[in-house]
Amino acid sequence: MTRPGWQPLLDAIDAATDEGTKHALTLVARHVVAEVSGDIEGVFATLVPNPTYRFWGVGTNRSVLDGTGQVRGFYDALCGSGKNRLDYVLSRVVADASTVVTDGVIHHVLDGADLVGRVATPVEPGRWYHVTYQSLIVWPIDPETGLLTGEEVYLGEEHTVVREISRDELPHLGRPSR
Repeated sequence: MTRPGWQPLLDAIDAATDEGTKHALTLVARHVVAEVSGDIEGVFATLVPNPTYRFWGVGTNRSVLDGTGQVRGFYDALCGSGKNRLDYVLSRVVADASTVVTDGVIHHVLDGADLVGRVATPVEPGRWYHVTYQSLIVWPIDPETGLLTGEEVYLGEEHTVVREISRDELPHLGRPSR
């Protein structure tokens, strides 16, 4: 079995000596695993009752999702499209009891239809592409509940097409039905 891209997060949990920091790191790991597996209720079990998500950076991804309804709509759409099935290859994890910061490259498999007009590389709808982009996520922890108050997602670049792939490559990424 290969190591997940978020292995540095798991390593940080093992290395943490402060219980508050260990809790924060474990909470983020639970959230990531639930998201990637499409377990929306598991994701919400890691969040305060009215979370806020902020998306910053390149492209049209600048937005704020405020409250359970908007965040649930985001996850419903994310999981419905298979875009939750990603690998976040971390290069850095910084944490204390109140905040975790993860920095790395997100890997997706997307249909060319999702990329037309968004990437410089020529793509075709109905064909599958391995894409990456740099992302830094700040995961704030509510001191009263010990849950995530949401996410602050900083996108450092547009999607980059690594290459076209066959339908059966990288089966853990993208839509399971491809």
